Amino acid sequence: TVTRVGGQGRETKFWKGVKSDFTTQFHLSEYYSFPSTETLAHGVKADSCDIRLFFESFYGDSLTSMKATVYELSRPIEEDENIYNNFDPVAKGYVRTGHGTATTTKVYSLVNTNISDSARYSGSYTNNILFNMNGEYVSREGKTYSNYGTYIMDKYYENPEYFKNSYNFSHNVCPGFYIKLENGLGCMAYIRSSQMNVYYTIKDSVEHAAYNSFAGTEEVRQVTSITSDHAKMTELAEEKGCTYIKSPAGLFTELTIPVEEICEGHENDSINGAKIQLKCFTKDPSISYAMSAPQTLLMIRSGELKDFFEQSKVADYRTTHIATYSSSSNSYTFGNIGHLIKTLYDSLPQDESERTIWKQQHPDWNKVLLVPVNASYTTFNQTSILSRLSHDMSLSGVRLVGGNDSQNGEIEVSVIYSKFNK
Repeated sequence: TVTRVGGQGRETKFWKGVKSDFTTQFHLSEYYSFPSTETLAHGVKADSCDIRLFFESFYGDSLTSMKATVYELSRPIEEDENIYNNFDPVAKGYVRTGHGTATTTKVYSLVNTNISDSARYSGSYTNNILFNMNGEYVSREGKTYSNYGTYIMDKYYENPEYFKNSYNFSHNVCPGFYIKLENGLGCMAYIRSSQMNVYYTIKDSVEHAAYNSFAGTEEVRQVTSITSDHAKMTELAEEKGCTYIKSPAGLFTELTIPVEEICEGHENDSINGAKIQLKCFTKDPSISYAMSAPQTLLMIRSGELKDFFEQSKVADYRTTHIATYSSSSNSYTFGNIGHLIKTLYDSLPQDESERTIWKQQHPDWNKVLLVPVNASYTTFNQTSILSRLSHDMSLSGVRLVGGNDSQNGEIEVSVIYSKFNK
């Protein structure tokens, strides 16, 4: 086995040097609306506006100081555009520049020390990072507003059709925002959702505060950009006594399956079962903030990785398989890869000389990648069915027993054959 730098991390080395930024657009329900102008106490004017990033969990030191900036996008990221985790919206020209853009910077810690403990631990509070959008804003048309919320309201009353759906909104009003980590080390929040709020005052019998919200959800583009310290990744990848798997976008393990050794001499037999168990190294309990092992691994042929995710495929348990981490055995077990082995063997030319040349031309023919993924399931007739696989974007990492100079044992393949007598 070898470890491949595939876009992804020994313990703390796993996550140092990993930085994550993201872009978000906002989803609108059909025919989204603001209240009628007659009910607005101060006319078409927002009292304030903010963007909140909600999170339920984090990794690292929640009291460390971090600094991030929200940048306005100049155009939306289109739905039919394939975006990868090395996406840089600045380099690609997506970030709007110039005077009066909706740009704001915030120094924060994940534990908000500006609110009381009783409020923070109440059932109604959700941890969030808040960015105020209350500076003077100049629209792309050159019109000046007191804040970004006023711009949103003015656009609605000027043309409600722009708020008919998410597409109209992103193409005519708000293309979205890029949230970039500027400074800080030692923690990472798992952002559950983003939300933009526009606050204003309503008058009926008395004046009172109101607001409209716009949520960043799966219905619109949410793009995460991952930057890893390539020198650290290379250092880990070059170790010979083990292999590594790390997310997000860090290290994959490449496994060479001994296809010919398994199949030769058994050409007329059936492979009833073939199992691989991948054992993990025990984590050092003295290490602070040790990563958890990825929950699920995808086994896929090396040349099929790109198309698999671009086409939103799921494991078919024939040539692609998933395995779940077992804490009791500290391992991943791929239960039956017999069909995969047979498929790989059948791809070889029968003629020996042709086979030698073909293998030289296809050096990855018997190689598979182990990729950390998130698996989603749906229930049908009380049966759980795998419905979606996506790259695992959480911080996780594990060392696997194996490698070119392994001192901790070899990886074994258990095969059961069936032979039928005539």
